[in-house]
Amino acid sequence: MNLNRFQNGSQWLKADFHLHTRADQEFSYKGEDNDYLNQYIEALLVADIGLGVITNHNKFDLNEFKALRKKAKKSGIGLLPGVELSVKDGQSGVHTLVVFSDEWFNNKEQTNHIQSFLSLTFAGIANFEDENARSNHNLVDTVRELDKFQKDYFLIFAHVEAPNGLWGGLSPGRVKELFDTTAVQHRALAFQKVRSHDTQDKMKQALGKLYPAEVEGSDTKQLADMSARKESCFLKLGAFSFEAVKFALWDKEARVRSVQPGYTHSYIRKVSFEGAGTLGGTEIFLSPELNTLIGIRGSGKSSILEGIRYALNIPFGAKASDIDYKEGLVKHLLHSGGKITIDAIDRRGQPYQIRRILGERPDVYVNGQLQPGVSIRETVLHQPIYFGQKDLSSTGAGFEKDLIEKLVGDALVPLREKIKQGQHNVLDAIHQIKRLDRAVSQKQEWTQKQQDAQFQMKFYQQHGVETKLQKQIDFDRDERKVQQVILGADNYLSELNRFIADFEDELKNQTLYKSPQNQPFFDDFFTTYQNLLTGFDGIKQLVTDSQATLQQLREKLSGFSQQKLSLKEAFAEIERKLAGELKQAGAQAISPQEFKKLKSLLDQAEQMLQVLAKSEQQYSDLGETLGKELDGLDKLWSEEYRAIEQILDKINLVDSPLKIRSDFKANKATMLEHIQGLFRGSRIREITLQSVVDEFKDFGAMWREKDKLKSILGDSFDTFWQYFEDKSDSLLTWQVPNTYTIEYHNKPLAHHSLGQRASALMLFVLSQRENDVVIIDQPEDDLDNQTIYDDVIKLIQELKPKTQFVFATHNANIPVLGDAELVIACEYLDDKVQSNSGSIDCCNIQQRIVSVMEGGTEAFEKRKQVYEAWKPKNS
Repeated sequence: MNLNRFQNGSQWLKADFHLHTRADQEFSYKGEDNDYLNQYIEALLVADIGLGVITNHNKFDLNEFKALRKKAKKSGIGLLPGVELSVKDGQSGVHTLVVFSDEWFNNKEQTNHIQSFLSLTFAGIANFEDENARSNHNLVDTVRELDKFQKDYFLIFAHVEAPNGLWGGLSPGRVKELFDTTAVQHRALAFQKVRSHDTQDKMKQALGKLYPAEVEGSDTKQLADMSARKESCFLKLGAFSFEAVKFALWDKEARVRSVQPGYTHSYIRKVSFEGAGTLGGTEIFLSPELNTLIGIRGSGKSSILEGIRYALNIPFGAKASDIDYKEGLVKHLLHSGGKITIDAIDRRGQPYQIRRILGERPDVYVNGQLQPGVSIRETVLHQPIYFGQKDLSSTGAGFEKDLIEKLVGDALVPLREKIKQGQHNVLDAIHQIKRLDRAVSQKQEWTQKQQDAQFQMKFYQQHGVETKLQKQIDFDRDERKVQQVILGADNYLSELNRFIADFEDELKNQTLYKSPQNQPFFDDFFTTYQNLLTGFDGIKQLVTDSQATLQQLREKLSGFSQQKLSLKEAFAEIERKLAGELKQAGAQAISPQEFKKLKSLLDQAEQMLQVLAKSEQQYSDLGETLGKELDGLDKLWSEEYRAIEQILDKINLVDSPLKIRSDFKANKATMLEHIQGLFRGSRIREITLQSVVDEFKDFGAMWREKDKLKSILGDSFDTFWQYFEDKSDSLLTWQVPNTYTIEYHNKPLAHHSLGQRASALMLFVLSQRENDVVIIDQPEDDLDNQTIYDDVIKLIQELKPKTQFVFATHNANIPVLGDAELVIACEYLDDKVQSNSGSIDCCNIQQRIVSVMEGGTEAFEKRKQVYEAWKPKNS
């Protein structure tokens, strides 16, 4: 049992307005005398009664009541004093429950005024504690006699349909006469035990707006009766006080139910702050419904809201104001190492804890166990939304997109992760194309060299030079191949040595770490880590072994070169003989040495063109790959837009004068700004760039439709394409923004006044019914009081059973007329934010509201007098 029932504000409690005790002669108790109090409270607990009224027949035993109340309080149950009065009215008397404030017995005189009243109204009547006894006064006179004591009370008519009940004893007309009497009208707050719908309808028709609340009571004759009753009534209370119960009955539509309401939305239950900052050591409990933080400026209201926003990792939004100040505020309220913990309940009733240390990412826990990967704003709290001061009225450029992002929440996070991956794939394809681009451009150069050498070789072929020098040519080619192989192996080992040099110290120095707290853990950790170092040492050994192999290859090359050198004289003899033959044949311009150079060049060109052919094919394949990646990225952007459209369609179905229109990739102005920034220095005119931007939906379309682009640009194409290819990574991955237009009464929001904009957006945000938690810092900014009451507060009252609101406010209308379940009064003292919480029906909170928000009691009373004087005479 939670002994502090109201730490989270007003609670729905089962109420029993008709309890009897052992002090009533009609009540039967057969247990042990010294166990009576325990048994009575246990019976209340079993029946789940949170509030009871002791109403013995024509009797009030003060000592018994005090003992029961004290015992009940320890079990989280509230008891109020009362009597079941047999009033002299009707044929059988009218049983009326009188509920008294504590001042009837808790006063300076230490007088039991309840007993004084009973002695008065039953003066001269013997055995008046019998339930059939009748008092000396009828209902109107009873009220007059009670009023003479000048202490507060209210009436509930017991078992109204019974012969000794109000309806059973009096006609509807007579009941109407009673309620037309001001004295009775102000005191009679409820009918108990209403069962007949026909009679109920007649009474409602007779009384109209004067028809009071309907409540229940067990009329206990023994302890078991408390649980036997099928019918129940529940009151929303913020305190176990007479005033709170009276307030609940007076506000019956909002605070009296026959079935206990439950919560199907997720909500924050508690926020705790740890650290040396201004909120260190503070706990803030919250109601699942309307929470208002009040206090003078600088009292810490905004600090608490910023702490909640930070813990939930809700982004500010691109158009948020004072971001630097708010970020500094979080650091100030926590300080280094500070932590915020949020206790939350999800839509299924599962409790979670969200913990965030300053500067770290938030973590989610269930039953003390970390839950990696759990989404705070989807799984734990469903789409919480936050607006800081002036955020709703800051409707400059880009505000629409910022609002959409707030409304969308985390719903598109998985899709946007796919978009990031799609952009990465496009970049990867672009970078590979750029690496191959230089190689592809060399093909023409090597083709030209090959063709030129082949042309010159024709002269040598005519004279059979190649056949005569074939052996020498083959030796040269083989030597070049071996040299090429060794060079490649040398480069390979050089890269491995560079890799080892880059990582060896970093990898091995990790094991030098010593932990002052967790060294056994690190000993075990680095034992496993040693496997990685063993693999690294294997790479080092491989390099050492390979260096020996490389040396062996060099030695083999040296041997081959020696073999070739040994044939030098034979080759020279062949060249001298060939040169003589060529001279004799009149081909003096043909040189065997030149032939060998041409032959070497042809070999090299052939090898290079083979490599370049592969590169060209890769280049072509990568072009196709890039096209596919661009198509995939475009589909993801379209999918994101369709998902936003679905959300907007759902939003626009809400009966609201505010709608949001959208267009896919329609922000051409931003697209133009983007390409202008990248093409700075190109000397391409803005009007030319504008024509291109207008023609293509995005930069990917320009890349795909190069011929169309060329026809538009004409002579500027080569320069344009040079810049385009150079900046392709920044162009092809850039998402052309969608456009969003917010309309209010079919007119763009920007065309309305600042106050109208703020009012429209406030109502729009509240009416979405998709955000389980709505956090707004001073929502009344830029709103007039008429709008706040006529629209905002009425909507809050409708939505709060299914939405948690957390407002910081200076406007008394929000907590008072909004009937706040929890008011948190803040003040800044001794470098700390102090808070005092309670419901709107708590006396101390009422006093705080008057003091902080109305300028104090004197100002409040003065305004009240002025407003009374202003009333129309016929009102």
